[in-house]
Amino acid sequence: MSQAIKKPQVLFHQLKKKSGRDLLVYACRLVEKGYKQGTSSIYIHCNNEDEANEIDALLWTFRQESFVPHSLIKKENGSPIEIGWQENQASNVKAIVNLSNQIPEASKDSDKIHEIVENNEDKKEIAREKWKSYKSNGFIIKSHKAD
Repeated sequence: MSQAIKKPQVLFHQLKKKSGRDLLVYACRLVEKGYKQGTSSIYIHCNNEDEANEIDALLWTFRQESFVPHSLIKKENGSPIEIGWQENQASNVKAIVNLSNQIPEASKDSDKIHEIVENNEDKKEIAREKWKSYKSNGFIIKSHKAD
């Protein structure tokens, strides 16, 4: 009996607001939710190190009563939530929150990928290209509008 190969699921979150800060706070809430639901490893993929540092700082402060254990990627890190960028990516993760313009290398090996789409035409066009790429690689794709 052959076993079916499980394809990763991609969920596009379409934000109504345009601010970059709104996107980062939304990403923090999403990561916190995944962590509380027991997702064993979450990777936040950023465009560059500056963006990674920004979300790193925000994860400590976005909600006073929240605790989300995380760190920037280092060798043998061990943190359940890792933050990286194109030149410094995680591998073997269960979930990815993608804040970058690229599809992370770990996407093919993860269970779920969250693509967060800002409400501006440039970001929407990038999301359309990612959608096509995921679709052509057989990923299961869903979309929803986010506050």
